[in-house]
Amino acid sequence: MAAASAPPEGRRHRLVPPTKWRLLEFYCYAKAAACSPLLGTPVPEPTLPGRTGSPVRCLAMELGRLEYLQALVTEFQVTDSTEAKEQVLANLANFAYDPSNYEYLRQLQVLDLFLDMLTEDNENLVEFAMGGLCNLCLDKTNKEYILEASGVEPIISCLSSSNEETVMSAVTALMFLTTPRSRAQTTALPVVECMLRFSLSANTRLSNLASIFLQDYCSPPQVEEARNLSKHTAVGIPLPKD
Repeated sequence: MAAASAPPEGRRHRLVPPTKWRLLEFYCYAKAAACSPLLGTPVPEPTLPGRTGSPVRCLAMELGRLEYLQALVTEFQVTDSTEAKEQVLANLANFAYDPSNYEYLRQLQVLDLFLDMLTEDNENLVEFAMGGLCNLCLDKTNKEYILEASGVEPIISCLSSSNEETVMSAVTALMFLTTPRSRAQTTALPVVECMLRFSLSANTRLSNLASIFLQDYCSPPQVEEARNLSKHTAVGIPLPKD
């Protein structure tokens, strides 16, 4: 079996940023939350970011990373708006792209939040959560946390999503999460057969990624066994909808 190579960094992706009105709402909420005893020592009153640079980054720098991320998590927990939840989760997935945020995201249990969202019926929430996990799980500490939290199973379930981005993130995350200890689960027969189907997809991005998975993370006997199954029907994993 060929030595496993890390999937291309390009798969660690940034998601759609929030709209301007959501940024303003986050600003107002974070400003109020900064004075809450739940967040500890109040931070200096922020000012609205200018037109230059990223508004999210400017605001995060003014409030402090931890306080801003705490405000996002609290917003997600208290809001009843589905759109607001989607925007917040997309923001958290964006912050998961930056290794300097990893410690704060673990402290705020954002990894658990992402894992919990994988079983939601809302496809946008699943996409953003799966994207966030994909961004996080190459890091050794995050990888170990996800494995200990039994995160592989819900990620495998995302292979049957009708959302292309969710599937791409799930395949990449399984690559990142493959270790000598987890390999039996991340390259189980249903997964390998699913990758065989993906490798025949008309979607070039998906077929290329699945081919890398089969070549670098699966042994020839595993691939051959999956090929020998009748009609290449994935066992236990419904295939994504066309």
